[in-house]
Amino acid sequence: MSEEQFGTRLPNGEVVFNPVKTKMSPVPYPSTAAGYRLACVGRLFILDKGQDILLKVLSQQKWRDRNISVDFIGIGPDLEALSEMANMLEIKNVAFKGYSADINKLWENYHALVLPSRSEGLPLVIVEAMAVGRVPITTYAGGNAEIVEDQQTGFMGDASERGFGEAMERAWLRREEWESMGIKAAEHIKATIPQHPETRFVDEIKDILKQEGHN
Repeated sequence: MSEEQFGTRLPNGEVVFNPVKTKMSPVPYPSTAAGYRLACVGRLFILDKGQDILLKVLSQQKWRDRNISVDFIGIGPDLEALSEMANMLEIKNVAFKGYSADINKLWENYHALVLPSRSEGLPLVIVEAMAVGRVPITTYAGGNAEIVEDQQTGFMGDASERGFGEAMERAWLRREEWESMGIKAAEHIKATIPQHPETRFVDEIKDILKQEGHN
């Protein structure tokens, strides 16, 4: 994506991951006795994050009838627009919870991440959710497919009401597997993302400087 934006090849380019703020192991999976709880974590910004797509899917009768709820976690310029849209569509199983600083604590209360993005890089919220054993339901935007394997460590669809709705439907039909899939997702993150990527990045810079004769 960076090469396309700059219009040139970067033969010496490397991917440097962001540090993961959560634990790199699953947190206890919550009970489903009271239903399934999904968290849509991210800035409330429709153009990129696509929360309107999610609301349109949830407005379908089958989702109204299911024992599931979605909390929007985050702040942003489209809070009022999304809240009014939810009210207009008469969706009763959503709530806007604002910003949460303790990500580990957050995931103790939710069964899966739902992220209907239209545009992304590689969202930290997906990496964090998978790291603590939560299944992501997301789109093919940006680098999502580089970290999520559809129907193995998560569920993916196109960033449209139909495409994302199909991904959510596949996820719902396999909801009893979310816990085991989340454990697999956590193992994948642990094997893929360095525990301290910032340290590795600094070490690589030091090695380059040494090769160029700098002390």
